[in-house]
Amino acid sequence: MKIKTYTSVLLILFTFKPIILLADEMIIGKESYENYHLVFEAAPKDKVFSDSTIIHLSESETDIHIEALITWRENIKIEGQIPNSHIPYLDVKAIIVNEKTKESINISLVPHINLSDGFHYARNIKLPGLANEKYTVSFFIRPDDKLMTYHNDWKKKYGIPIINNISHTYRNLDFYEMSKKLRR
Repeated sequence: MKIKTYTSVLLILFTFKPIILLADEMIIGKESYENYHLVFEAAPKDKVFSDSTIIHLSESETDIHIEALITWRENIKIEGQIPNSHIPYLDVKAIIVNEKTKESINISLVPHINLSDGFHYARNIKLPGLANEKYTVSFFIRPDDKLMTYHNDWKKKYGIPIINNISHTYRNLDFYEMSKKLRR
């Protein structure tokens, strides 16, 4: 039986071509807390789809795809949580300010999934100005109190909420090169 399984695995490995995913992403910022990590990125514009009523900008109307990857730490000691896995049910917002004109946009980052990042929060955006101008981006994260509920065992051991309100601001960001890329 072992030989048959081993042969099947080798056959599968040599029959299928490996999938290579290339996605240039600009790291805006990385933050670590006791139980979780935050990574904020600007990614190439992309085609995104939804079965819900959430409206997404088309790729042709988008400058960049802004993302927040929010995951448990690799050494998480909370029962039932998988190290480095996505933390769902968060309300993630961003304010993007053009440093030259002070024009701004407020956006809600919504749950996404792709093959390179897995689950994350993101949004296609049109920058409030020219792509070659500098920007300040502030991210705001809080528990989604409309969707998240807690069992008694969690509340007793870890309390509520799962994550406290968090904000991080990054200045002097240049999205010009990222705005020229496409995700393929």
